[in-house]
Amino acid sequence: MIEDYNKLVEDKPYYKDMIYRDMFEKLKYHKQLIMNAFIRKNYYPSNEEVTAAIQQINARMSLFESYISKPGDYFNPTEINYCFEMIYKDIQILYKVLEEILKNEYAQLKLYIEATLTELEAKSDYFLKRCTEEVNSTTLGKTLVFAANNWNITTEDQQTIIDLGEYDFVEGSTVACFANINNVNENGVVFKFDSGKESEAIVALPYNLYDNISYKIPGELKVICTEIKIGKDNIINDKIKLDHKVIPGNNYKFCSGQRYMSVTYKQTGRTELVEFPFISNYNFLAVQDCFIEFYIVDGNANENSILEYNFNMAPKHCNFSLQDGFIRLDKDIKRIHIDAQQGLLVSFRFDNGTVFAECLDPIILDNNTLLYNGNISVQDIIIREYVRDDIIKYNVKVYIDSIENIIGDIESIYIKELNW
Repeated sequence: MIEDYNKLVEDKPYYKDMIYRDMFEKLKYHKQLIMNAFIRKNYYPSNEEVTAAIQQINARMSLFESYISKPGDYFNPTEINYCFEMIYKDIQILYKVLEEILKNEYAQLKLYIEATLTELEAKSDYFLKRCTEEVNSTTLGKTLVFAANNWNITTEDQQTIIDLGEYDFVEGSTVACFANINNVNENGVVFKFDSGKESEAIVALPYNLYDNISYKIPGELKVICTEIKIGKDNIINDKIKLDHKVIPGNNYKFCSGQRYMSVTYKQTGRTELVEFPFISNYNFLAVQDCFIEFYIVDGNANENSILEYNFNMAPKHCNFSLQDGFIRLDKDIKRIHIDAQQGLLVSFRFDNGTVFAECLDPIILDNNTLLYNGNISVQDIIIREYVRDDIIKYNVKVYIDSIENIIGDIESIYIKELNW
């Protein structure tokens, strides 16, 4: 017996060109008529007999056949009623086919909407987590890698391994790795950077779990310095526009006030440049509460470079430890900030680098102009251009000491290139 449309098309080669569902519904109707005709004769037909009878029917035609009459013909209500019945059956079949089509389209649309909503929810969760992390850590630097779902996970030797993929890292740049993972030991998460060369391999611990540790990408950042002198007779009342070709992808930094430090008095908010107090020259005395700030540039000539300080009393606050008596110069631009109370005497000594009162990011106006928005009393500005041409392509994997199903415990994993 003919059970359904799909089986009809699949099992009966002579019906393969009948791809329309209304034809199937008509064949079902004719089949029932044929069966009834046989049964009225007290005979139950075989499948072959029913199929042979159906083959004689043109299912492409409507059930209603044209009825021709003219004035004066005998009115036959039975024929008229039969015509109306066939018209009704044709319309019924069309409505049934249309209903099935709409149900199928509705089901497909519903499935598409549900899949799209699931994807949007995943993206929403991803961007919410990324936004949260960017807000919390944006001052650290630029995000190079961020992942919050769609993990590529394998297990090996009691470890869960997450393959983050391949990424480009600038030679000489400093990066920090972050792993927001619940229910794992802080020492049980390791990032491994593999470039294919053993000499360039990096094994990194998470910055947020292990003592704010960072790592330098092998190689050196090329730095081009351009010095701009401002004559003493020039009076500057506002921002300074400087002509300098800007190359997309490179980073820029202004260093100004060489051999000076910046002193901002709390009571008035006034900032002045004060000659840097080398121990061999003199001590600076804070005549009132103030903030002292300066930068040591290129002081990290070797790993033992330090800045020694001499205070007559402990300042209210500073951005370095007072336990050692020195500050390690571990960056090419090292910021020193001191919250000084009235009466504080300070002086410093260092062997490598140059001291500047200010180091700040320029405002890029166009491809040929940088805007200096710093202290207008400076007489010199150094433009430091960090050339970022040389890169290393790393495949980055995260190894977690657990083989449990920890997908639900992973909030986010990301890598930042730290600011100078």
